[in-house]
Amino acid sequence: MTQASGLHLVALKCRKCGSLLDADPKDVVYYCSNCGTAYELINEKDELVALEIDFALPKKALDAEVVYNPFWVFNTNIKINERDAGGTLGSVVDFIKGKITGGPRPIEKFYIPAFETPMENIKKLGLEFTRSQPEFDTLKKDKLKGCIYSSRDAEKIADFIFLSMEAEKPDMLKGISYDLGLSSPKVVGIPFYRDGTGFIDGIFGIKI
Repeated sequence: MTQASGLHLVALKCRKCGSLLDADPKDVVYYCSNCGTAYELINEKDELVALEIDFALPKKALDAEVVYNPFWVFNTNIKINERDAGGTLGSVVDFIKGKITGGPRPIEKFYIPAFETPMENIKKLGLEFTRSQPEFDTLKKDKLKGCIYSSRDAEKIADFIFLSMEAEKPDMLKGISYDLGLSSPKVVGIPFYRDGTGFIDGIFGIKI
């Protein structure tokens, strides 16, 4: 009797309109440029799961080619259970929530770059977008490829970015227990301009 190989082929076809899904070999998110539906490939289930997707309109217009790079965006409800550092737990929580005068905006969303780029760029972009909590208008249909990180991968990167934010605070962080409370993952295509030597994002003007 022939043994099953264990392989499970997933048809890259839009379940809404039937169009073929254009994707790069490393992609884990597939976007239908015909009807604007997106799907994440869930390896544990070997199936395509429908996903919310938007495309941000650039705030900084440049005379250059524009491409949309994928970011995972999560709603977040940060809870600090314990923080061993020079400051008090109460002041740290207030700092995170933006209650201290001159402090950051409340962190309601986490932004995680999901395209292929060095981790240094992922950290730089993730920190700036998450700290600044940008507001922008969106489109519902454009072109998107190159999403190489799954939503589960993005959750792990969110931990890395959060700890980077904590480590950069003026007190001396020794230990921390927390819950980011990540929920409602979606993909947002962020516009980047190709300037000949690299890319510049169309929201803050960060060059990578």
